[in-house]
Amino acid sequence: MSRVAWIGRSSWVVLVGLGLALHARWSETHPVAAGLALSLALWLPAAAMTLGSVIAAGVAGKSSPAPRATAWEWGSAVVREWLAYFQVFGWRQPFRWQAMPDVAEPGRPTVVLVHGYLCNRGFWHPWRSALQARHWGHASVNLEPVFGSIDDMVDVLDPVMQKALAGGGPVAVVAHSMGGLVTRAWLARQATWPEALKTVITIGSPHHGTWVARWANSTAGRQMRLGSDWIASLAARERPEDARRFLCWRSLTDHVVFPPAVAVLPGATDRVVRSAGHVDLAFQAPVMDESLAWLASAFRSPADRTRS
Repeated sequence: MSRVAWIGRSSWVVLVGLGLALHARWSETHPVAAGLALSLALWLPAAAMTLGSVIAAGVAGKSSPAPRATAWEWGSAVVREWLAYFQVFGWRQPFRWQAMPDVAEPGRPTVVLVHGYLCNRGFWHPWRSALQARHWGHASVNLEPVFGSIDDMVDVLDPVMQKALAGGGPVAVVAHSMGGLVTRAWLARQATWPEALKTVITIGSPHHGTWVARWANSTAGRQMRLGSDWIASLAARERPEDARRFLCWRSLTDHVVFPPAVAVLPGATDRVVRSAGHVDLAFQAPVMDESLAWLASAFRSPADRTRS
């Protein structure tokens, strides 16, 4: 079983069990507290997202140039993020991470899907459906060790990338959050940009680190701190011209990767969403629609582009 799936299932058991226990203890003496305890698994994530958004808004207000999100945009982002959280962390990753297998389409386009921190391949189900509708292949990874080094996760990604590149068709990467750093670290190990790899799309990736990682204690978390030695070392090993092949999505209301400018790789194509939480950003219709169009363009041969 995926370690993230096990963590997810265990977390739900703990939250629901704790809520039921506190409800039983307080039901007669503290009915309001008992009611809150019963819904602990529902409101606790929302409270954490709200607190994270307040911190992110404050940091963005001090360090980011205009445009800035409005209070309404922050609020609506929290609501949508709460819904996305339960879909991803409450269902797809803990219980459905094996539900949609990778699909190999020899000679046809293949999209490698690279998830972020504390996630697994179940994150990508909506993307898989969209890719299959276009008859494109897709491959994915479970990046482990979960709390280990990003460099060790590159070793997990490498065989998936090598298999996709050997498939005879064009290849692209779509990466969320930390997955963008794993992809960049993989590219930095290659002597040149692989000919079959047409583009890389990153969604909410902390290319320069993220403010919130100052509280992280895992190896990968420390590597994602703003201005970390690992981030600087990665940038020093990269080919600057490779950034032109990247499309970077960022949100003005991302409560995990902020301030927003950290999600843009210098030289890449920059796309901004005004109101989207960190997880929700990956599934918003404008993000998916434009990214799929970008992939379609990248997969077309030069001759095809000339005829069009």
